[in-house]
Amino acid sequence: MLLCPRFGGRMATKPKSEKIRVIEYLYEKLTAEGRTVAMLSDVQQAIVTCNAQFGLSLSTSNPANFMKDLVRGKNASRNWPESLKGKKIGGRQRVGGGRALEFVPYGPDQTDAFENSFTRSADLVPVPLQSISLPLTAKRLGRKDESWLVQVTVALRVVEQHLAVRKSETLPEVLEVTHLQTGVKFGKSEVDALFLATCEIGGKRLSTLITCEAKQESERIVGHQIVGQVVAANRSVKLAGIEVELILPIAIQALTEPAGCIYVAEFEPWLPSQAELDEAALPDLVLAAEGLFELRPCVPGIGFDPRKK
Repeated sequence: MLLCPRFGGRMATKPKSEKIRVIEYLYEKLTAEGRTVAMLSDVQQAIVTCNAQFGLSLSTSNPANFMKDLVRGKNASRNWPESLKGKKIGGRQRVGGGRALEFVPYGPDQTDAFENSFTRSADLVPVPLQSISLPLTAKRLGRKDESWLVQVTVALRVVEQHLAVRKSETLPEVLEVTHLQTGVKFGKSEVDALFLATCEIGGKRLSTLITCEAKQESERIVGHQIVGQVVAANRSVKLAGIEVELILPIAIQALTEPAGCIYVAEFEPWLPSQAELDEAALPDLVLAAEGLFELRPCVPGIGFDPRKK
């Protein structure tokens, strides 16, 4: 029977997450078999084994969320085995084809077990943005979740404001933006908001699809998750007969410091042909521009809780 390498027997003190033992078990099992990608069935089998061996209480009902729940928070690295950090082995979620997660070596400048986590620049100055156009009743119902963040962002035209004022010599000029949908499910990926824009480069106007990922402050903006959304959105609009010439990924995040702000991260645009490459050949996500908008007055649920001082 395969034992978790750092936990040769039962311990009185539990690790930060019971998943640590399962991850180590999976890594040893896959390494012995010459694999790096764990399937959903591998995760289920590992949970059953580690539950029995170490008295854990992990459920096997939803192995697809095993890695998703682990990497979502900003403290995700705390729940990654120290033994794998020492070997500079990180992890990423994998979706589709029955996959669950992949063990990957650190990149050249990587210091964290989970790559491509984007945070706002420390010198980014917040720009005031009015929120008085939002109905007071809607504000009273404000909540701390992604759908409310997207609703406020669309109503206050945060994306449009960012694209209008951001300064960049490499990004295309945006002439028009139309919000299409919210909460769009594309198979295994979900895009929190979808926009269609008209951009101009060198006098040529290009139809541009904008994908938007929404995050709370406690969550990480993860590069490969947004890459997956770009791929899925491109495939979907193509099947619908909608021709686009660029895809512009962005992410929005509610922040409490400064209170009641929305952070916008804009990434370098993709060509549809790039989104159609094999998974291993997909380019990395590259941050191209940032924006920080301070809602005045603060909106409940958007980096602000009126019940707390």
